[in-house]
Amino acid sequence: MTTWQEVEKNWTQLKPKFRAHWPKLTEVQVNKIEGHRNVLAKSLESDYKITPIEAEKQIDTFLKTLQPVK
Repeated sequence: MTTWQEVEKNWTQLKPKFRAHWPKLTEVQVNKIEGHRNVLAKSLESDYKITPIEAEKQIDTFLKTLQPVK
């Protein structure tokens, strides 16, 4: 499991994993996210037509699958 703080610190390395998990996110969107959870959540809400609560749930679930960056 990875914490959001680890995501922020290692955003450049983790971007491909986020794009693979949410393929509707464009490269431009991923670059704008820059490790900011709220920006990711807003992008998911918009692109996937989900509620803010669902976006947060999806992020939390995805974080549980990420291995810490070494």
